[in-house]
Amino acid sequence: MEPRCGFASRERAPVASLSQVDVEPIRTLQAPLLILGMHRSGTSLLTDLLSELGLITGWSLNNEESAFFHRLNLYIERETGGRWDDPEPIARAVEDPALMSRILRFLRREVLSPKVVLYFGVRLFGRYRTLERIDRPWGWKDPRNTFTFDIWRHLFPEARIIHIYRHGVDVAASLRTRELHSRVHALSRYASPRCRTLSGAFSLWRRYVEKAFSLQPSGGQKAIFHVRYEDLLSDPEPILKRLLDFCGLQPHPNDLRKAVKSVDGRRAFAFRQDSELRAFYERVKDDPWMRSLGYANVG
Repeated sequence: MEPRCGFASRERAPVASLSQVDVEPIRTLQAPLLILGMHRSGTSLLTDLLSELGLITGWSLNNEESAFFHRLNLYIERETGGRWDDPEPIARAVEDPALMSRILRFLRREVLSPKVVLYFGVRLFGRYRTLERIDRPWGWKDPRNTFTFDIWRHLFPEARIIHIYRHGVDVAASLRTRELHSRVHALSRYASPRCRTLSGAFSLWRRYVEKAFSLQPSGGQKAIFHVRYEDLLSDPEPILKRLLDFCGLQPHPNDLRKAVKSVDGRRAFAFRQDSELRAFYERVKDDPWMRSLGYANVG
């Protein structure tokens, strides 16, 4: 199945123009690819696959997230007053040129500083020294990119997007399980009272997919690749081949076969195995985004 794309978003928030934000863009040999999507939607799986196929995604802390850019996205959250589970302040920040300029000046200094070794790791830092010199496809994964992209696009005007989305009930269930049963997560700064319930987690899923389908890179729809998680699991090879073309990657055929073989298709539509989740699905299946994404009739 072809990746779905081109949905008409209900959101078109005003974005500060480059003329209003007095920060010079960073010019790179290769425009970055920002991998994004709602938390628990497959961003880690997708990033792992692309990394194995040659995409530079940065030295990782965990969950395939670049340590360097994750830290900078947390800075954006602090400056705007937003959080991963309350992203509205981040979305509104683009309407404030003064705030945008302050954030972008800091980001630009950090990205052009030797601290970028935290993205490259020692080996690649020795080769490139700066993001401006990367001559291979590169980028970074963070679900927060869904809301911070409108900020990053000022520094990287040609940045492109890879967006993965998943059935809203499976996402809500996964988030709730983490909030209720992970002691490590519960004691961290990332704990979310909102996601301790299915309805709260589902409402956050809906906000993320709405935002992701509203993003407007400078290259238009050709600069966005939407991936349906369940399609990636059920038939990964054609989707990965199209992603390779989109990214400009040319891995060895054996690497592609290995990546395809590693995908576990049994993880799709897990909610079907649980009576509580099936009942919740019946409540939310007619949500406009569930219908738009083809999830209204998979019970």
